[in-house]
Amino acid sequence: MKIRHAVLGVVATILTATSSFAAEFDFKISHMFPPTHFIQTLVLEPWAKSIEEKSNGRVKFQIFASGSALGDATRQFDQVRSGVVDIAVGIPAIPRGRHPRSTLIELPFTIKSAEGGTKALMELYDPYLKDDFPGTVMLNMTVTEPSAIHTKVPITDLDQLKGLRMRAPTPSVTAMLNELGATPVGLPPTQIYENVERGVIDGNVMPWGPVGAFKIYEVLNNHLNARVDAVAMYTLMNENRYNSLPPDIKQLFDESIPYFADNWGRWWKDTDQIAIDAAKAKGNTIVDLPDDKREVWREKLKPVVDAYIAEQEKTVPGSREIYDKMVETLKKYE
Repeated sequence: MKIRHAVLGVVATILTATSSFAAEFDFKISHMFPPTHFIQTLVLEPWAKSIEEKSNGRVKFQIFASGSALGDATRQFDQVRSGVVDIAVGIPAIPRGRHPRSTLIELPFTIKSAEGGTKALMELYDPYLKDDFPGTVMLNMTVTEPSAIHTKVPITDLDQLKGLRMRAPTPSVTAMLNELGATPVGLPPTQIYENVERGVIDGNVMPWGPVGAFKIYEVLNNHLNARVDAVAMYTLMNENRYNSLPPDIKQLFDESIPYFADNWGRWWKDTDQIAIDAAKAKGNTIVDLPDDKREVWREKLKPVVDAYIAEQEKTVPGSREIYDKMVETLKKYE
């Protein structure tokens, strides 16, 4: 009996010690990328660790990547809004039409750099973009480096896309490809590689980062750095969860916002360069579209952009004003 009491006492001591080290605030983070992707390893994990350390162990994070029950790209916003997760990283263009104000920055030839685009989005969020994300608190918005055009056959200009079957990531790029005489094909990024191999598509419009992540440079050997469009991305927290936090924990999240804004430009550029280097190492052909030609195409495709905005204005009043403000704000940072 004494032994039993002694054992129970030890167990109670262990449980008490364990509970004393339990986090006071547990947060679930979900995103749509593989757990090896730089957005988890280079961005989210160091950010989470920093907050955990500054909270002296009161805060703990658990990250759910693609492949998990919470990693569906189409459900990131709904999950964080409903409180299934506390924080989510997702792409406003997925699903299409859910965040129309924010995706205006993805229109062809709108941005020149991820750094400038990220700063513009953060400045415009409160006055112009907030209605896209009800029930949440924005921790960060960013945008990738502009896309290149990746094809089976060599091209040196956009007019050479005529007759090609091109994977189109967004409605605005679909409109651009139609204008250029190409055939847009909608595919998720995970299906690009096999559909190139099968001959279903001849090319893809995409930033360099995912070209490297999905190894698309292995099957598309020609690349035109036309800097066409970019892909926006958000990091959101559930509004009720944020409002329930004590001031000192809230402050940790608030003070972490510059961590994202100050580094996204470098992160996007560095990861793009890794993919570019891999394509070069394979012997692929990479052609840069000169700035003067890019400007020519921006003017030529302006009617496509204007038509897209006019159509959206029917359901999202103020879209023209938002886009014009984006262009004006980008000039400050680019």
